[in-house]
Amino acid sequence: MTEAPQTRRRSLTVLSGTCALALVLVGCSSHTASSPPISSSADCPQVQTASFDKTKFALHSGLGLGAFHHFIYRPFQSGGFSSGTPGRVRRLAEAGLATAFTVHELRLAREDAAANPTLCKVVAAPLGAAAASLQRLRGSVSSGRVSSGDLDGVNSDLDQAQRGSAQSGNPVTEQVPTPEQLAHPT
Repeated sequence: MTEAPQTRRRSLTVLSGTCALALVLVGCSSHTASSPPISSSADCPQVQTASFDKTKFALHSGLGLGAFHHFIYRPFQSGGFSSGTPGRVRRLAEAGLATAFTVHELRLAREDAAANPTLCKVVAAPLGAAAASLQRLRGSVSSGRVSSGDLDGVNSDLDQAQRGSAQSGNPVTEQVPTPEQLAHPT
């Protein structure tokens, strides 16, 4: 029976280390550097500029939405990040990984949307705003000190992008990423 607490501590230590490493890697990766801002529909291309842009957009935005809602927004709304809540440390570690993963996926989705004339006009700006907000909130989310207003703002941007995508004929389905995807975004 005395091995269970030690095993649990080791697991938490490994999980915390993995979270820290993932946050550092995502923060330092040149692949996730933000794209030039799209300030208006005049900045959008007149013709498609990338292959499979709609498919890649649906994949990346679905994973980003799923990670945000499953690991960050819903647990926060249900009080899962509150001090003294059972499983809080695990949820905070998952939220830290999910924040980095979501930022990564939203940036990729935004790049894919920016390559398509229709998607660019309706979803590039809200996706960029959501990714930038989450990037700023990364430390607050992983420590559990994020405010409801901050997360509601990100959720509002994501809802706007999802509605715009559906109205343009490209509905996005949320996909909850696996633990391996969270730890190793591609």
